[in-house]
Amino acid sequence: MHGKKKTTTGPLLLRVALILLCMTLFSTSMLSGLYAKYTAKNNGDDFARVSKFDVEAAGLSGDVTVDASAGQTNGEYQFTVTNKSEVAVSYDLVITFTEDVPFCNVALANPAGTDVLGIKDGNTITFSKIGSLAPGAKGDPYTVIFILDLNAFTQGASGESVSKTMSFAATIRCTQID
Repeated sequence: MHGKKKTTTGPLLLRVALILLCMTLFSTSMLSGLYAKYTAKNNGDDFARVSKFDVEAAGLSGDVTVDASAGQTNGEYQFTVTNKSEVAVSYDLVITFTEDVPFCNVALANPAGTDVLGIKDGNTITFSKIGSLAPGAKGDPYTVIFILDLNAFTQGASGESVSKTMSFAATIRCTQID
């Protein structure tokens, strides 16, 4: 009799399943060890202190009157900037008129004695980076000079020169520089 071959698939399947189980356990163990290397936990406290930022300017709004009938062509206004901050600052000056004044230019006489014309945009004039102050320093006084263009200035009904009062507000814009 030619014999029938006896198949033993039961133990072979069991062996394959057992090998797969061992490989799965081994790879899971390796993966969790790798994951643990790149995770960390730490407890502790930390704090940060913010520097005080306090800049003051004395006399930043008002009125300037130019009396053209008395031969005046300009008016002056003074202000001073004080840095009470713990950091150094640079600053800009922005002057905003309450009404449109196309007949008026504005110059800034800085403490170094040089005059600077501002950039005019409508009824706002900006002087960029006019100064810088160290922490706790008080700046020298600046003089703002309002210059009337008498040719463009509206005169009185009978053609005589008149006085003109211009109301404005000035703003100091500060930037930390250290």
